[in-house]
Amino acid sequence: LTEWLSEQDSYTLHKPSRINFKRNRVYIDTQWQADLVDKFNFLLTCIAVLSKYAWVMPLKNKTSRVVLAEAIIFSLGGSKANSSRVLVGFSQNLHHSTYEELVPLIRQIETAASACCDEGASADCSKEELDLFQSAICASEEVTQKNHLEDCCAKTGADRHHCFLEHKKRIPRDHTIHNIPGKEKCEAYDKDRVTAMGQFIYQFSKTHVLVQPQVILGIAKGFEVILQSCCHDDDVDKCFLEKGTAMKHTAENRISQLKSICLVHKKYGLRVIKAIKLVQYSQKLPQATFEEVAKITDQIAHMVSTCCKGDMINCMKERKQLVDDVCSKDETLSRTKHLAECCKLSIIERGDCIEKMEADDKPQDLSEKADSFIKDKDICERYAQHGDQFLGSFLYEYSRRHPELSIQVILRIGKGYEAILDKCCKTDNPAECYGGTEEQLALAIKDHLAHVQQMCAVEKKLGKEGFEKFMLIQYTKIMPQAPYDGLMRVAHKIASVFESCCSKDESHLMTCTEERLTNTIDETCSETDPATINEHIDHCCKESYSERRTCILKIQPDTTFVPQPFSPDMFHLDPDMCDMEPKELFATTTKLLYDLVKQKTTMTNEQLMTISAGFHLLKTTCCADAAKELCFKTQSLKRRRALTQEEIEGVDTMEEDLLDEELLLEDEEEEEEEEENDLEEPQPSTSTAG
Repeated sequence: LTEWLSEQDSYTLHKPSRINFKRNRVYIDTQWQADLVDKFNFLLTCIAVLSKYAWVMPLKNKTSRVVLAEAIIFSLGGSKANSSRVLVGFSQNLHHSTYEELVPLIRQIETAASACCDEGASADCSKEELDLFQSAICASEEVTQKNHLEDCCAKTGADRHHCFLEHKKRIPRDHTIHNIPGKEKCEAYDKDRVTAMGQFIYQFSKTHVLVQPQVILGIAKGFEVILQSCCHDDDVDKCFLEKGTAMKHTAENRISQLKSICLVHKKYGLRVIKAIKLVQYSQKLPQATFEEVAKITDQIAHMVSTCCKGDMINCMKERKQLVDDVCSKDETLSRTKHLAECCKLSIIERGDCIEKMEADDKPQDLSEKADSFIKDKDICERYAQHGDQFLGSFLYEYSRRHPELSIQVILRIGKGYEAILDKCCKTDNPAECYGGTEEQLALAIKDHLAHVQQMCAVEKKLGKEGFEKFMLIQYTKIMPQAPYDGLMRVAHKIASVFESCCSKDESHLMTCTEERLTNTIDETCSETDPATINEHIDHCCKESYSERRTCILKIQPDTTFVPQPFSPDMFHLDPDMCDMEPKELFATTTKLLYDLVKQKTTMTNEQLMTISAGFHLLKTTCCADAAKELCFKTQSLKRRRALTQEEIEGVDTMEEDLLDEELLLEDEEEEEEEEENDLEEPQPSTSTAG
């Protein structure tokens, strides 16, 4: 508070004139909450708190209106937080402007906002924030022309707003990462903290034009924590590498979630968004009623629709309104633990807290099973009468009992339950027909968990790189038409999911893996037209939201794919491999693996392991040979000849080929040496082959 007051031109800090007046001991109790709905009382409370907390002397021209306005600014996070949000907005919309060119625009917004707090404020102060923001851009002819916004600025009202949104969507995505040495980052931060953090926010916002401002500012806050920690570390670069990598993964996961929910909204509509959020918040708030959770769900769905359009100002307003509404429900807060704790935080922090909060404990009187949806005889009547609302209440009851299950699993269970009712309610004895529903649902859960545990066992056995190769093989088999780079991105993302999720306990294992795998599916199905790959992938990408992953798991290797004619260049090995960095070598070997699987998609994993072992043996042997170039030339030729054989079916045959090649390697080098000895003086052999 002292820092904020010191920056205000209208206030001057003074020491208390009476030593015994202990103003610094006056504070707000952590349990106290101001009623934001009653604005007048809230503002009076702010004035009282500000007056008691710090000794200040107002200037003579200070009016009550200005005091109230500054209380509002402070309650919303202060001018610095607002300036950062404005910077995000400008950076996302003005792709061709530099950071230095945006700073004057931000100052204009700050000045205009301050002017609205003075006596005789202009009529512009009554305009919507969005209108003021776009007007500030259009007021600069240079900025408008540089960012090709002349057409948009010629419009007004809703037409201008729509034009700005469409312009933002057309901005090219550049996710190039500029690696700056840690020492340079620290020097820039120490020299000018505001500019250093502003540059970070500017660059990140430019590369993520549809990410919500509060998310970007949260990532920026995490980056500053790393700066403050690593800049005092003995090994600055190592510190940045370790902590920066962890932060990068966290940021990527968060952005992937946001991107995924927008892709789902675009493809499946609000009904699926509502179902997803209903499950999610039924798990988080098992103490809340169905009506309370359903209302939150409806508000979130509307906010998602606004945010996914790229309308960030209205997105922030709706998000704040949602959080305010949730935190104003005292009756709901009295029954929840984590939600009540989040609502005690500042306006800036509590929205993010609610999104990330863990599930509350279940009510003590909550039965183990939702018997009213399994055993009651009037289920078919309730289903026929209430339809989606009945299915929604089933999802609510099932979700609050199973926080350990992923959203997708519960939605699959909901879809299965709907199918059971559609079938059973047409029979003469529906109750007998749906009587075994609980056993069917339990079996489905068991199968899903077993699959995840099996994949975790494979990941543990192979390690991250080995598991990444394993996933590349599996996906190349089912979609050999896809480019290497695309499949490698998918394999890398899936390997990262299992690396981070498999260490979690069983109560979090399924939620962690399937939520993030679903995000990967959303991105994969949207980045490339599935129809250009093959009909099987196209079919799965068009499946219902919850069934896509299980659909992909059922796809068999594509036997209809006709590979390009074999070319020696596909399996080119040379001495350069001996000096490659691990990252470069990994990329080279995975490309070889990709090309190999494309030649025969039905090749078994055992056969691939044998062939891979042969390549590894060739590399190890030739890199240890004094005549590396000759070794790679002769042995690569033999390896390619072996692969051109149409029958790569017997592991034993491949093992025999490997043994034969080891012997041939020694024979051919001896022949080469004999030819050289006929022309030169005898030299001692340095070959270590064989």
